[in-house]
Amino acid sequence: MKTGYSIRTWRMRLFCPEPLWLDRTEEYFQSVVEFYYDLLKSREELWNNSLFDIQRSLELLTVAGRDGRQPTNPLPMGKVPVYLRRAAINKASAAVKSSLTQEESGFPGKIEAKVTFFKGMYSDLTDHTICLKLWNGEKWVWTECQLKGRSFPKDGQLMSPTLVKEGKGYMLNIPVKQENEDARTAKERMAEGTRICSVRFTNTDTFAMCCILDEQGEQIAVHACRGGDKYRYTCKLLEDRILKSRPSTAGDNSPQPNRKYYIRLKNLSQHYGHQVSREILSFCKESQAGIIVLPDYDQNFTRMAMVKSGNFSPLHLSSKIRSCLQYKAWAEGILVLEVRTDGLKDKCSVCGGKVKRRGKEFLCENGHQGNRFLNDARNLGRKCQESFHSGNKSK
Repeated sequence: MKTGYSIRTWRMRLFCPEPLWLDRTEEYFQSVVEFYYDLLKSREELWNNSLFDIQRSLELLTVAGRDGRQPTNPLPMGKVPVYLRRAAINKASAAVKSSLTQEESGFPGKIEAKVTFFKGMYSDLTDHTICLKLWNGEKWVWTECQLKGRSFPKDGQLMSPTLVKEGKGYMLNIPVKQENEDARTAKERMAEGTRICSVRFTNTDTFAMCCILDEQGEQIAVHACRGGDKYRYTCKLLEDRILKSRPSTAGDNSPQPNRKYYIRLKNLSQHYGHQVSREILSFCKESQAGIIVLPDYDQNFTRMAMVKSGNFSPLHLSSKIRSCLQYKAWAEGILVLEVRTDGLKDKCSVCGGKVKRRGKEFLCENGHQGNRFLNDARNLGRKCQESFHSGNKSK
């Protein structure tokens, strides 16, 4: 079986004995990025080069050579650690190339860059500690810091961490590379009769209705991911608190009054997004499904449905669930596909007849009835299977 790999990011709370050094390191890195960004904007002949060639060219322009060659554009901050310098060049190059793809917008005046600690800028990374090379305002100092968060996987390869400021504190985003034991394509899996899990998102207490289908499209198992009503209710309480306190915070100088409530709303959405995606994956693993099929709506329907359901509704949360499933499923060796839903809601999954919808139920013209969300999930999964069996690509 073909193997591959997945990369997921671990977010760790960082505790530094010298918090001010983190601020100074971030400011220092930002100044290096801005220097290279301004320099690259004036070097049009480099814009279409590869990132590696741009890096080499900018280093020749800014760093003295071992043979005594003097740079034409020396770094104003003096000697910069090589890996920090190259990280800054990569950030500046990516910003310039991104601007070139947006022809009418031009170059932004300033770019925000997070410090990435490449090799030589960090060491001794464990579940609880890391040693970082920080700028104290005068020199670079190796500083042992504490980490708090979930443990790294034992078989994972830890990659270069990125410093991210959140409020008054800092987080370290650490990419972890893991081997994926099943890297087969969707076509290969379908040819081998892999079971699929089709998912229908709803705006009810059921976040997602999941249905496992075998190779012949027969239903094997069903699972409903519940908790939508509780999520909606809790969000409504927080929104009411924001509205209630708005008159008393209208004159505040804070850029975002009631920030603590907005953070709670964000954290609540993240919590349920991760919880529901894990629940779907656990159901797939228990049922030995190798493919997850999600509905792919057109942009107009998506925009109208999201606006109508509200920003903090079970259906609106489906966007977060989708994004979580994309990387979590691949790490488990499961593929995620999206299939258009045109015409599926009006079709009976038992006989193919026309259906009428009554709340959460459906009634078929031939007498079949049941949960309409489950009916939609069955139709979605079978459409995906038929597209592969007929040799067509699923959209």
